[in-house]
Amino acid sequence: MPGSGRSHDEAASIHRARTTGEDTMQRRALLSAALAGLACAAAVAPARADTFPSRPIRFVVPFGPGGGTDIVARLIAPYLSAELGQQVVVENRPGAGGVIGSNMVAKGPADGYTILFADSARTIAPSMQKDLPFDIARDLDPLGLIGGTPLLLLAHPQAPVKTLDELVKYAKANPGKLTYGSSGNGTPQHFAVELLKSAAGIDLVHVPYKGAAAVVADAVGGQINLASATYAPSVEYIRSNRLLPLTVMEPRRLPALPEVPAAAERYPEVVMSIWFGIMLPMGVEPAVRARLAEAVGKVVANTEYAGKLRAAGFEPMRETPPQMKARIEREVKLFGDVARKAGIKPE
Repeated sequence: MPGSGRSHDEAASIHRARTTGEDTMQRRALLSAALAGLACAAAVAPARADTFPSRPIRFVVPFGPGGGTDIVARLIAPYLSAELGQQVVVENRPGAGGVIGSNMVAKGPADGYTILFADSARTIAPSMQKDLPFDIARDLDPLGLIGGTPLLLLAHPQAPVKTLDELVKYAKANPGKLTYGSSGNGTPQHFAVELLKSAAGIDLVHVPYKGAAAVVADAVGGQINLASATYAPSVEYIRSNRLLPLTVMEPRRLPALPEVPAAAERYPEVVMSIWFGIMLPMGVEPAVRARLAEAVGKVVANTEYAGKLRAAGFEPMRETPPQMKARIEREVKLFGDVARKAGIKPE
Protein backbone atom coordinates (compact mmCIF):
# COMPACT_ATOMS: atom_id res chain seq x y z
CA MET A 1 0.00 0.00 0.00
CA PRO A 2 1.22 3.53 -0.79
CA GLY A 3 0.80 4.73 2.78
CA SER A 4 2.76 1.81 4.20
CA GLY A 5 5.67 2.43 1.74
CA ARG A 6 6.02 6.05 2.82
CA SER A 7 6.09 4.99 6.49
CA HIS A 8 8.84 2.42 5.79
CA ASP A 9 10.99 4.99 3.94
CA GLU A 10 10.57 7.54 6.68
CA ALA A 11 11.59 4.96 9.33
CA ALA A 12 14.71 4.02 7.36
CA SER A 13 15.65 7.66 6.97
CA ILE A 14 15.20 8.31 10.66
CA HIS A 15 17.33 5.21 11.49
CA ARG A 16 20.14 6.38 9.19
CA ALA A 17 20.11 9.82 10.75
CA ARG A 18 20.26 8.39 14.22
CA THR A 19 23.10 6.02 13.26
CA THR A 20 25.09 8.81 11.64
CA GLY A 21 24.58 11.03 14.66
CA GLU A 22 25.60 8.30 17.05
CA ASP A 23 28.75 7.55 14.99
CA THR A 24 29.69 11.21 14.99
CA MET A 25 29.20 11.46 18.74
CA GLN A 26 31.30 8.32 19.28
CA ARG A 27 34.10 9.68 17.11
CA ARG A 28 34.01 12.97 18.97
CA ALA A 29 34.08 11.15 22.30
CA LEU A 30 37.04 9.02 21.21
CA LEU A 31 38.90 12.09 19.94
CA SER A 32 38.24 13.96 23.17
CA ALA A 33 39.45 10.98 25.21
CA ALA A 34 42.61 10.70 23.11
CA LEU A 35 43.37 14.40 23.48
CA ALA A 36 42.73 14.20 27.20
CA GLY A 37 45.06 11.22 27.43
CA LEU A 38 47.83 13.10 25.66
CA ALA A 39 47.34 16.07 27.94
CA CYS A 40 47.49 13.84 31.00
CA ALA A 41 50.63 12.12 29.73
CA ALA A 42 52.30 15.46 29.13
CA ALA A 43 51.35 16.57 32.62
CA VAL A 44 52.39 13.33 34.32
CA ALA A 45 55.89 13.01 32.77
CA PRO A 46 57.31 16.18 34.37
CA ALA A 47 55.58 15.31 37.62
CA ARG A 48 57.48 12.02 37.82
CA ALA A 49 60.78 13.86 37.41
CA ASP A 50 59.72 16.54 39.88
CA THR A 51 58.94 13.94 42.56
CA PHE A 52 62.10 11.86 42.00
CA PRO A 53 63.16 10.06 44.07
CA SER A 54 60.07 8.50 45.59
CA ARG A 55 61.79 5.39 46.97
CA PRO A 56 65.29 4.32 48.17
CA ILE A 57 68.19 4.33 45.70
CA ARG A 58 70.57 1.38 45.28
CA PHE A 59 74.21 2.51 45.37
CA VAL A 60 76.16 -0.37 43.84
CA VAL A 61 79.81 -0.82 44.85
CA PRO A 62 81.43 -3.41 42.53
CA PHE A 63 83.89 -4.53 45.22
CA GLY A 64 83.63 -6.18 48.63
CA PRO A 65 83.24 -4.36 51.95
CA GLY A 66 86.22 -2.68 53.60
CA GLY A 67 88.23 -1.49 50.59
CA GLY A 68 88.83 2.10 49.60
CA THR A 69 85.92 2.17 47.14
CA ASP A 70 83.53 0.82 49.76
CA ILE A 71 84.79 3.24 52.43
CA VAL A 72 84.24 6.30 50.26
CA ALA A 73 80.83 5.05 49.07
CA ARG A 74 79.63 4.60 52.64
CA LEU A 75 81.01 8.02 53.55
CA ILE A 76 79.14 9.86 50.79
CA ALA A 77 75.88 7.87 50.92
CA PRO A 78 74.37 9.71 53.95
CA TYR A 79 75.09 13.08 52.32
CA LEU A 80 73.40 11.99 49.10
CA SER A 81 70.45 10.73 51.14
CA ALA A 82 70.12 14.14 52.79
CA GLU A 83 70.23 15.97 49.44
CA LEU A 84 67.75 13.65 47.72
CA GLY A 85 65.36 13.12 50.62
CA GLN A 86 65.49 9.34 50.22
CA GLN A 87 67.75 6.65 51.62
CA VAL A 88 70.77 5.78 49.47
CA VAL A 89 71.58 2.14 50.24
CA VAL A 90 75.12 0.85 49.60
CA GLU A 91 75.03 -2.59 47.99
CA ASN A 92 78.29 -4.53 47.48
CA ARG A 93 78.34 -6.59 44.28
CA PRO A 94 81.95 -7.83 43.97
CA GLY A 95 83.42 -10.16 41.40
CA ALA A 96 85.61 -10.28 38.28
CA GLY A 97 87.58 -7.19 39.27
CA GLY A 98 84.49 -5.01 39.49
CA VAL A 99 82.89 -6.21 36.26
CA ILE A 100 79.89 -7.99 37.81
CA GLY A 101 78.58 -5.00 39.75
CA SER A 102 79.35 -2.55 36.95
CA ASN A 103 77.57 -4.70 34.38
CA MET A 104 74.55 -5.04 36.67
CA VAL A 105 74.12 -1.27 36.64
CA ALA A 106 74.99 -0.87 32.94
CA LYS A 107 72.33 -3.41 31.94
CA GLY A 108 69.85 -2.47 34.67
CA PRO A 109 66.75 -0.27 34.53
CA ALA A 110 67.47 3.30 33.45
CA ASP A 111 65.18 4.86 36.05
CA GLY A 112 67.72 6.57 38.32
CA TYR A 113 67.12 4.19 41.22
CA THR A 114 70.25 2.10 40.61
CA ILE A 115 73.56 3.98 40.45
CA LEU A 116 77.16 2.80 40.24
CA PHE A 117 80.04 3.88 42.43
CA ALA A 118 82.85 3.62 39.90
CA ASP A 119 86.61 3.97 40.27
CA SER A 120 89.56 4.53 37.96
CA ALA A 121 90.03 0.78 37.47
CA ARG A 122 87.01 0.88 35.13
CA THR A 123 89.11 2.69 32.52
CA ILE A 124 91.87 0.07 32.78
CA ALA A 125 89.56 -2.93 32.47
CA PRO A 126 89.23 -2.80 28.65
CA SER A 127 93.02 -3.24 28.40
CA MET A 128 93.08 -6.19 30.82
CA GLN A 129 89.92 -8.19 30.22
CA LYS A 130 88.66 -9.68 26.99
CA ASP A 131 84.98 -9.80 26.11
CA LEU A 132 83.77 -7.30 28.69
CA PRO A 133 79.96 -7.50 28.80
CA PHE A 134 79.61 -3.71 28.73
CA ASP A 135 81.34 -0.66 27.29
CA ILE A 136 82.04 2.03 29.88
CA ALA A 137 81.73 4.85 27.34
CA ARG A 138 78.62 3.49 25.61
CA ASP A 139 76.64 1.87 28.45
CA LEU A 140 77.38 4.07 31.48
CA ASP A 141 76.62 7.75 31.92
CA PRO A 142 78.95 9.77 34.23
CA LEU A 143 77.47 12.09 36.87
CA GLY A 144 80.81 13.43 38.12
CA LEU A 145 83.84 12.69 40.29
CA ILE A 146 83.49 12.90 44.06
CA GLY A 147 86.94 12.06 45.44
CA GLY A 148 90.22 10.31 44.98
CA THR A 149 93.57 9.48 46.46
CA PRO A 150 97.09 10.20 45.19
CA LEU A 151 99.51 7.47 44.18
CA LEU A 152 103.12 7.40 45.35
CA LEU A 153 106.20 5.41 44.45
CA LEU A 154 107.99 4.45 47.67
CA ALA A 155 111.37 2.89 48.36
CA HIS A 156 112.75 0.83 51.21
CA PRO A 157 115.40 2.90 53.09
CA GLN A 158 118.08 0.36 52.14
CA ALA A 159 117.19 0.41 48.44
CA PRO A 160 119.96 1.75 46.18
CA VAL A 161 117.84 4.78 45.23
CA LYS A 162 116.60 7.70 47.33
CA THR A 163 115.11 10.04 44.70
CA LEU A 164 113.32 9.77 41.37
CA ASP A 165 116.43 10.92 39.50
CA GLU A 166 118.50 8.24 41.24
CA LEU A 167 115.85 5.65 40.37
CA VAL A 168 115.95 6.48 36.67
CA LYS A 169 119.75 6.54 36.59
CA TYR A 170 120.10 3.24 38.49
CA ALA A 171 117.37 1.46 36.51
CA LYS A 172 118.96 2.44 33.21
CA ALA A 173 122.32 1.12 34.37
CA ASN A 174 120.76 -2.01 35.89
CA PRO A 175 117.70 -2.95 33.81
CA GLY A 176 115.40 -5.49 35.44
CA LYS A 177 117.20 -5.44 38.78
CA LEU A 178 114.75 -3.38 40.83
CA THR A 179 111.38 -4.81 41.84
CA TYR A 180 108.18 -2.92 42.54
CA GLY A 181 104.96 -4.15 44.08
CA SER A 182 101.40 -3.14 43.29
CA SER A 183 97.93 -4.14 44.44
CA GLY A 184 97.63 -6.49 41.47
CA ASN A 185 97.71 -6.78 37.71
CA GLY A 186 95.60 -4.15 36.03
CA THR A 187 95.26 -1.91 39.08
CA PRO A 188 95.95 1.83 38.92
CA GLN A 189 99.01 1.21 41.10
CA HIS A 190 100.33 -1.18 38.44
CA PHE A 191 99.61 1.06 35.45
CA ALA A 192 101.02 4.16 37.14
CA VAL A 193 104.48 2.58 37.27
CA GLU A 194 104.13 1.17 33.75
CA LEU A 195 103.38 4.73 32.63
CA LEU A 196 106.55 5.95 34.39
CA LYS A 197 108.61 3.10 32.92
CA SER A 198 107.46 4.01 29.42
CA ALA A 199 108.13 7.73 29.87
CA ALA A 200 111.55 7.29 31.48
CA GLY A 201 112.67 4.35 29.35
CA ILE A 202 113.49 2.10 32.30
CA ASP A 203 112.86 -1.53 33.21
CA LEU A 204 111.43 -2.47 36.61
CA VAL A 205 110.12 -5.92 37.55
CA HIS A 206 106.48 -5.98 38.60
CA VAL A 207 105.44 -8.05 41.63
CA PRO A 208 101.61 -8.19 41.86
CA TYR A 209 99.95 -8.56 45.27
CA LYS A 210 96.37 -9.04 46.40
CA GLY A 211 95.78 -5.71 48.07
CA ALA A 212 97.63 -2.60 49.19
CA ALA A 213 98.39 -3.70 52.75
CA ALA A 214 100.56 -6.61 51.62
CA VAL A 215 102.50 -4.39 49.20
CA VAL A 216 103.35 -1.83 51.86
CA ALA A 217 104.23 -4.52 54.41
CA ASP A 218 106.67 -6.23 52.05
CA ALA A 219 108.25 -2.92 51.05
CA VAL A 220 108.78 -2.08 54.73
CA GLY A 221 110.22 -5.57 55.25
CA GLY A 222 112.59 -5.26 52.29
CA GLN A 223 111.09 -8.10 50.25
CA ILE A 224 110.65 -5.67 47.34
CA ASN A 225 112.64 -2.54 46.48
CA LEU A 226 109.74 -0.27 45.62
CA ALA A 227 106.02 -0.01 46.29
CA SER A 228 103.33 1.71 44.25
CA ALA A 229 100.69 2.62 46.80
CA THR A 230 98.15 5.22 47.81
CA TYR A 231 98.84 7.83 50.44
CA ALA A 232 96.53 6.53 53.19
CA PRO A 233 98.18 3.15 53.94
CA SER A 234 101.67 4.60 53.48
CA VAL A 235 101.63 7.79 55.53
CA GLU A 236 102.57 6.27 58.90
CA TYR A 237 105.59 4.52 57.35
CA ILE A 238 106.65 7.72 55.60
CA ARG A 239 106.46 9.67 58.86
CA SER A 240 108.51 7.04 60.69
CA ASN A 241 111.10 6.93 57.85
CA ARG A 242 110.44 3.26 57.16
CA LEU A 243 109.53 4.12 53.57
CA LEU A 244 110.93 6.91 51.39
CA PRO A 245 108.58 8.62 48.92
CA LEU A 246 110.38 9.05 45.60
CA THR A 247 107.59 10.72 43.65
CA VAL A 248 103.86 11.35 43.49
CA MET A 249 101.89 10.63 40.32
CA GLU A 250 99.93 13.89 40.53
CA PRO A 251 100.14 16.98 38.29
CA ARG A 252 101.74 18.84 41.20
CA ARG A 253 103.25 18.18 44.62
CA LEU A 254 101.07 17.20 47.55
CA PRO A 255 100.59 19.79 50.32
CA ALA A 256 101.25 17.02 52.85
CA LEU A 257 104.57 16.12 51.15
CA PRO A 258 105.86 19.39 49.67
CA GLU A 259 109.44 18.12 49.40
CA VAL A 260 108.47 15.13 47.23
CA PRO A 261 108.51 15.95 43.51
CA ALA A 262 105.65 15.13 41.18
CA ALA A 263 106.68 12.78 38.37
CA ALA A 264 105.04 15.26 35.97
CA GLU A 265 107.76 17.80 36.78
CA ARG A 266 110.09 15.66 34.71
CA TYR A 267 107.66 13.52 32.71
CA PRO A 268 104.48 15.55 32.01
CA GLU A 269 102.57 12.50 30.75
CA VAL A 270 103.00 10.65 34.06
CA VAL A 271 99.85 11.78 35.85
CA MET A 272 97.60 9.27 37.53
CA SER A 273 95.49 9.02 40.64
CA ILE A 274 92.77 6.75 41.89
CA TRP A 275 89.44 8.49 41.45
CA PHE A 276 85.92 7.69 42.52
CA GLY A 277 82.80 8.77 40.67
CA ILE A 278 79.13 8.07 40.19
CA MET A 279 77.62 6.67 37.00
CA LEU A 280 74.17 5.75 35.69
CA PRO A 281 72.99 3.36 33.02
CA MET A 282 72.51 5.18 29.73
CA GLY A 283 69.01 6.41 28.99
CA VAL A 284 67.94 7.88 32.33
CA GLU A 285 65.34 10.64 31.88
CA PRO A 286 67.19 13.99 31.57
CA ALA A 287 65.31 15.62 34.45
CA VAL A 288 66.09 12.68 36.76
CA ARG A 289 69.72 12.68 35.66
CA ALA A 290 69.94 16.42 36.32
CA ARG A 291 68.46 15.94 39.79
CA LEU A 292 71.09 13.34 40.66
CA ALA A 293 73.95 15.37 39.17
CA GLU A 294 72.85 18.40 41.18
CA ALA A 295 72.84 16.35 44.40
CA VAL A 296 76.32 14.98 43.67
CA GLY A 297 77.67 18.48 43.01
CA LYS A 298 76.24 19.82 46.27
CA VAL A 299 77.74 16.98 48.31
CA VAL A 300 81.21 17.45 46.81
CA ALA A 301 81.01 21.16 47.70
CA ASN A 302 80.02 20.32 51.29
CA THR A 303 82.91 21.24 53.63
CA GLU A 304 81.86 18.69 56.24
CA TYR A 305 81.96 15.91 53.65
CA ALA A 306 85.36 17.13 52.42
CA GLY A 307 86.72 17.08 55.97
CA LYS A 308 85.56 13.51 56.57
CA LEU A 309 86.99 12.43 53.24
CA ARG A 310 90.39 13.88 54.10
CA ALA A 311 90.28 12.31 57.56
CA ALA A 312 89.86 8.93 55.86
CA GLY A 313 92.94 9.52 53.69
CA PHE A 314 91.22 10.70 50.51
CA GLU A 315 90.86 14.03 48.72
CA PRO A 316 87.75 15.71 47.31
CA MET A 317 87.74 15.80 43.50
CA ARG A 318 85.11 17.70 41.61
CA GLU A 319 84.42 17.14 37.93
CA THR A 320 81.20 17.80 36.06
CA PRO A 321 79.57 15.06 33.95
CA PRO A 322 81.19 16.33 30.71
CA GLN A 323 84.60 16.56 32.41
CA MET A 324 84.29 13.03 33.79
CA LYS A 325 83.20 11.75 30.38
CA ALA A 326 86.28 13.33 28.77
CA ARG A 327 88.51 11.84 31.48
CA ILE A 328 87.13 8.35 30.89
CA GLU A 329 87.63 8.55 27.13
CA ARG A 330 91.18 9.89 27.59
CA GLU A 331 92.15 7.24 30.15
CA VAL A 332 90.75 4.30 28.17
CA LYS A 333 92.95 5.31 25.24
CA LEU A 334 95.97 6.08 27.45
CA PHE A 335 95.88 2.77 29.29
CA GLY A 336 95.37 0.88 26.06
CA ASP A 337 98.62 2.44 24.80
CA VAL A 338 100.40 1.67 28.10
CA ALA A 339 99.29 -1.96 27.95
CA ARG A 340 100.50 -2.39 24.37
CA LYS A 341 103.90 -0.86 25.13
CA ALA A 342 104.27 -3.06 28.21
CA GLY A 343 103.24 -6.18 26.31
CA ILE A 344 100.16 -6.64 28.50
CA LYS A 345 97.42 -8.58 26.73
CA PRO A 346 93.80 -8.85 27.86
CA GLU A 347 92.87 -12.20 29.34
